[in-house]
Amino acid sequence: MNSSYKYIVFLLSTLFFISCEKVIEFNGEVTNPMVVVNSIVTPDLAVSAQISLSRFFLSDSTNYVFVNNANVSLVVNGMQKENLKFTSKGTYVGIYKPLIGDSIRLIVQTPNENNVSCGTSIKPQSNIISIDTSRVYSGNNTPITDVNLPSSGHPGSIDTIGTIIGRTLKFVLKISDISTVQNYYRLVVQTRTYTPSGYNSDYNFSFDDIVSGNNPNDAVGPPNSLTSNKFNIFTNDTFNGKQYPLTFSIADNKAIYFTGHYKTVQKKEVYINLQSISKSYFLYLQTRASIKTNSFFAEPVQVFNNVAGGLGIMGSYTSNIVKIVL
Repeated sequence: MNSSYKYIVFLLSTLFFISCEKVIEFNGEVTNPMVVVNSIVTPDLAVSAQISLSRFFLSDSTNYVFVNNANVSLVVNGMQKENLKFTSKGTYVGIYKPLIGDSIRLIVQTPNENNVSCGTSIKPQSNIISIDTSRVYSGNNTPITDVNLPSSGHPGSIDTIGTIIGRTLKFVLKISDISTVQNYYRLVVQTRTYTPSGYNSDYNFSFDDIVSGNNPNDAVGPPNSLTSNKFNIFTNDTFNGKQYPLTFSIADNKAIYFTGHYKTVQKKEVYINLQSISKSYFLYLQTRASIKTNSFFAEPVQVFNNVAGGLGIMGSYTSNIVKIVL
């Protein structure tokens, strides 16, 4: 009797929730696709752009439609320089590498769509005066072991061939800012760990300097990290025209091998890239970082767009890289 009663209650509850479900059809206007241009230029590379069409937000498709038949004209300092050549998947590439101070503009003509345009300028390289490093050892040591599998007449063994020492590498990057203008920066830190088969890259670091807006416990890294400043961007608002000591740190493990044993980790290098970025690129990254995809109740954020007549972003960055061998 008890089991029958529970079954009836479950059935009625199911019917209740089903009866409360109501499908509301979308009666608004389905907007036509818009041309999307994405292009981030730098003096290190030839100008390129990817052209696609926007996707309606209620579309079931998760694929983007690339535009493979556009005419993409590159204009430099008001003069037509070249037409970018199509390669694949909506990507167009030229041969011109921008120079510092260049004004870059793209004019995109697409069959059956509106012509769109976008532009940016190439910023001067950041001015790095010096970099100081210090090491703080945590005291956490882990043995490095080598496993020898058993063979005929010989038992297996596990040998200790070295030790891994935990430490934190602290950096002070002293920079000099250009006065009278608003400057925008991005800090990119790459740690390369070299092995006999090549090297692995790690972009994680702690950016707790006051200009970052992060709190001291934020770990900054790839764009999917849940931090307040995912892309490591900042302005010169607090040090306009002055020298400034920019601080950040890396959690690192140092491998020490005993004499005569094979080194799996051969060396480590840290590449510190202080980029000067355009205002458009800064605003794009800032609004991208504001999107909280892990919160159902998060307010919608309009990502910065500077494509006239369409959607997308055109921005620039100029690198200044310092290498440190650990």
